[in-house]
Formats: sequence, C-alpha cells, structure tokens
Amino acid sequence: MMLAFPFLSSSQILWDNFEDTRIGYYDFVHGGMTTRLNNPLPNAINSSELCAQYVRNPGETYDVIVIVANGPFLELTDYINGTKKMTIDVFSPAPGIPLQITLEDSSIAGATNYPDGRHSIYTAITTATNAWERVEFIYDLRPDNSVSDVDVTSLILLFDIGNNTNDTYYFDNLYGPEFDNQCNGLVIDPNVNFADWDCNWNLRFCPSNSACSSYDYMSGWLNHKYNPDNTGINISKYCGEYTRNPDSNGEDVLVSYFASGNLDLSVNKYFNFKVYGPPRPIYMSFQDAGGNEVFGYSSALLSNNEWQQFSIDLSTVSTTSIVRFVLFLDQSVVNWDKYYLDDFNLSSIQLSLEELENADALKIYPQPADNHLNITLEFKEDDKKHLALCDVQGRVLLSRTLDQNFHNVVLDISDLNSGIYFLKMKSRNSLYTKQVQIIK
Repeated sequence: MMLAFPFLSSSQILWDNFEDTRIGYYDFVHGGMTTRLNNPLPNAINSSELCAQYVRNPGETYDVIVIVANGPFLELTDYINGTKKMTIDVFSPAPGIPLQITLEDSSIAGATNYPDGRHSIYTAITTATNAWERVEFIYDLRPDNSVSDVDVTSLILLFDIGNNTNDTYYFDNLYGPEFDNQCNGLVIDPNVNFADWDCNWNLRFCPSNSACSSYDYMSGWLNHKYNPDNTGINISKYCGEYTRNPDSNGEDVLVSYFASGNLDLSVNKYFNFKVYGPPRPIYMSFQDAGGNEVFGYSSALLSNNEWQQFSIDLSTVSTTSIVRFVLFLDQSVVNWDKYYLDDFNLSSIQLSLEELENADALKIYPQPADNHLNITLEFKEDDKKHLALCDVQGRVLLSRTLDQNFHNVVLDISDLNSGIYFLKMKSRNSLYTKQVQIIK
C-alpha cells in the first residue's frame, strides 16, 4: 500500500489525523495537549476514532501550538490569493471563538521579535458548541514581506487568539500547505511497518503525558521527539521518547496494539525495533486478545545512550493470534529513566547485528569461572567495543567500554553468585554472545 495523503479540492495535504498520518512535528505547545484521544462525540463531520485534545494556557494571550513540517514548504502564493485554503476539524466550547494559523520561518521568528519571520496569517471563527465543524482559514495579512513564499518551515495554530482563557478544544484532520515531505513515495504496509515516528503510525501508542484510551496503556510518558543520535544505525529524523513512571515495586509497562489487527507472521517472522538509553534489561511480552503471553523475549541494552537493534524470532508462534505487545524497561526497578524507541516492523530475515553464541572471536576462560573471568577478543573490527555480563533475566551486572586496540579483559566476578550468565560483546557491526558458568 502506498502512503497516501488525501487531497481536497483546494489541494492542501493532510498533516495529521492522529491515527495513521502525521507529517509534522509538534515542536512546542503553551497548553496541555494529548495527541491521541478518543473522539468525544463523533458526527458526520468527524467520525474518526481518535483526535487531539488541547487545553489552553490562560497565562498566554497568544497561546501557540508550533508544528514543524517534515521538509521545506513549497510555493505559498495560492494560499495568499485564496485559491487554496487550510482547514481543520474543531470541537469547541462555544461559537464565535477566533482561531488563527500563522505560517512562519521558525529560524527567524521568535517569542519577542514579531513580526520577523512571519510569512502570513490566516483566521477563522467557530460556529458550533460542543460539536465537530470543519473550519476554513482565510488569508488575513502578511506581517513580514521579507520571508519568501518558499522559505517557510512551520505552521502555528492558535485557539482563542488574543484572550486569556483555559477552555478545552478538540481538533483533528489538519490540512495544511504542501511541502517537500521526506515520506513522499514510501511504500507503507500497515501489516509490516508499525511505527517509526517519521512516516509510519500503525501502532496503537498513545504518545502523550495523559491517560490513554481503552486500547492501550502505559505507565510513563511517550512523546514524539527528535532522534538523539542519527549518526549510527538509526538515521531517522524523529523517534519516540519514553520516560518510565514506575509504581512502588518498580513496575512500568507500555502496552501497544497493532492497528491492522492480529500480527501477520505468515511470511515475515522477525519482529524488530530499536532502543536508545541506559544499559538496562528489556523484556517484551507478546500477548493474545485475552492478555495471555504467547511469547516472551528477554534482552538488554549493552551500552549507554547508543541505538541498539533488537530482532525477535517469532517463527515458533507464527500461527498464534498476537494482538499486542507489552514492553518492560528495567523491570522491577524504581527509576524514571528516559529511553528512545524507533523502527518497529516485521522482516523475513533477522535485522539485528550478527549474534553468534560460539563465535571464535570471543574467547572466555576459565569455564566454569570462580572469582575472575578472562576474555580475549580476536577480530579485526577497527572500532570501540562494549562488553556486558548479564544474568538470565537480561539484567546488566557488569559492563566495560573498550577502545579499538584493547583485546584482553579481566572481569572481577567475586561478588556474583553461582549460576548461568551471558557475556555479550557489541561493536558497530557485530554482537557476540557466549554463555558463562560461575561456580563458587
């Protein structure tokens, strides 16, 4: 299926419907915004399941929502002359409320330098009370004539412009100007491509810091953010940012359903995702509609604040109904650590770095070990390496970062109990795993 952005008669494109399309980044909001909430009262104008809720900040006369486009705007002349119009579905508390859209170059426009950087302003007025209506914005004025029709970067949305109110609004189906969108032309299959926070929105996540609706749940906060490091294995512009919110027992869960229904593993049997954050254990539970675990996966982040690819082989449960997954980060530990998530998808081959349990490149002795573990690295990758010793639950117990010239390591394991452990060595292109036995 092609990723399609619906066109109205005036040719503007769909920026956000809070379900499967988002081509703008919410860079700043003055008020409180929940970006995927149940539609409060569907009608013929807007019958979709989800929308955004916005609670205005009464301390701001010019309360703004700043939405940065996924690429540079194209020609805007037709919006000024009225040939093309921007529209949005709005659910407001009263008629007669003024709305405004400002198109601006955010590299110039600032909080205190109006009118610099403001290309053009468009206005609208609500006409309904607690009911959906489609509002059309009309060109009003051009504050800064020095901003060309192709230098615009952002769309600024304002509710009740010029007033200090704390009203609650719902909005949906924002149609805005065309731009050079990085998602154009991508083939998106909702049964395979789930979420990348750039172009794919086929997971039922609730990326907000408010309560989620009935189909998902999370303890913490998941938001749309810029990729903290796009120089390595993840070159995406955006990703998800998740902040843990543990209970008294350290439990924190992130639940997500697949928008297309049951997970289709008939061809693509590997479930993939990337995580960036502190070196902590990860557990993912794949579940059926009754909440029963079908498959459990334990692993760990091996290095601090570097993207790591995870690829889970679900071939043994490929004929089982899987409707959701539950992600546990640093399970049973009380902290509010922050993680970044990206690129949830299926593949027919394993996407993780090469992982070899009996690789000659990683030699460990003695086996079984007692108080010390000697490790020899024998491969020619000219890169730094990360060593981690994990328990069977995937918890990182010892870790070490080595430069490219370091090939021999001695780990002090005198404080560890007898049992089975796993030693993992990760470089940019490889991931080696070996089982370690400790007997005291």
